Amino acid sequence: MRVASFFSGCGGLDLGFEQAGFDVVWANEFDSSIHETYRLNHTKTFLCGKDIQEIDVSEIPDCDGFIGGPPCQSWSTGGSMRGLDDKRGKVFLDYIRLIEGKKPKFFVIENVAGIISDHHFVTFHGFLSTLSEAGYKVHYSVFNTASFGIPQERLRVIVVGFRNDLNCDFSFPVSNERVKVTIKEAIGDIEIRPRPYLKGEKVEMIREVLANNEYYAGSFDKYYFERNRRRNWDEVSYTIVASANVIPLHPNSPEMVRDSKKGWHFIEGEENKYRRLSVRECARLQSFPDGFVFYYQDIRNGYKMVGNAVPPKLAYLIADEIKKALFEDEVYSEKETVLVGYFKNKEHLQEVLRNRIYYVRTGFRKGAMQIPPGAKQPNYLLLHHGQEKHLYELKNMEPLLRTANYLKSLGFHPSGDVYLCFVLKSCEEIIRPTLIELKNESRFSPYIAEF
Repeated sequence: MRVASFFSGCGGLDLGFEQAGFDVVWANEFDSSIHETYRLNHTKTFLCGKDIQEIDVSEIPDCDGFIGGPPCQSWSTGGSMRGLDDKRGKVFLDYIRLIEGKKPKFFVIENVAGIISDHHFVTFHGFLSTLSEAGYKVHYSVFNTASFGIPQERLRVIVVGFRNDLNCDFSFPVSNERVKVTIKEAIGDIEIRPRPYLKGEKVEMIREVLANNEYYAGSFDKYYFERNRRRNWDEVSYTIVASANVIPLHPNSPEMVRDSKKGWHFIEGEENKYRRLSVRECARLQSFPDGFVFYYQDIRNGYKMVGNAVPPKLAYLIADEIKKALFEDEVYSEKETVLVGYFKNKEHLQEVLRNRIYYVRTGFRKGAMQIPPGAKQPNYLLLHHGQEKHLYELKNMEPLLRTANYLKSLGFHPSGDVYLCFVLKSCEEIIRPTLIELKNESRFSPYIAEF
């Protein structure tokens, strides 16, 4: 199947789709310092270097899917958090514009977990609603790459949409804590000592067995010592970022020491034993094969390309599930699902029945519920309080995203900010006492279960 790529960078997302059998025929990347790397690693793809805001939908060739990761700095909790007030955040709307105009069979959007933080959650759902109104069944999920065989902790949001007329049944890949790959398994076999480079020093692209085997040897600024930057060989790495200044330390470096007054620091007298991971070591921790070569003259650009990329292995897993949804003729057994929640007291239960609405706090916080628009919704609502249980049928519709002020106007007493509202089909209780075993009678966080 033919795919068009946007915000392509060096092509980590593209590589994963190519490994899964997709044909990336066209790509768009505005940063000219990345172009040589992209072209040399994706020889069959036409690379467009225009600003996405200047691209007309007619310039994009016929294709089956769009893939892309809009710039994340505007949404990152470690960045500006300005969202659509930042020019980099606004290009998200251009990507949506092109999806609406071209109507591909499917699309993929990758971004940082900060995009579904409380600060941006309503904006994010606005994006999804726009795509849903454009004729797509939309799914999203949060991934920690360490649970998918990628040797680093990296929280990312993946959005996948399919055109409604395709009636695709899609599921995200399932995480597996037992498949974690350690730093040692990823880079422990690298015995060649990497070359050091300073800021502004020209990097010589030496053609050798292990390309990009160099590291940034610049000074460590005060921001580096705000947190621990070193992980052991038997652990997964910290997130591989795009800035050379804050790249994690190699495990052979001595441990960093924590001081309650000064934060983290190096062991006195051993400062010369600390070094950052090399560009190639970072690439391996991102799941890039050694045959994927990064071309740059400034080592900071090397780290930028690697750190901004989507890990190819994660891209492959997503692409493989998309193939299954589009091509595999599998018979899926439709299981009924139930939303298990609790009611505080009799008055709360009566408010739910009077308004025919049960609300659940949402947002990117512990205990909050996230349900992607277009996903299969629960069929029933099971409310419990102690040993008392009540079962009601829900309307076959996506939950409504509502603010606390809306719920207060109905007589509820929410304490948060944004909620998902599930609509009861009727107030008549359904008698099915053996419906489901509660996971924990004392559990107060709502959850969805099959039966």
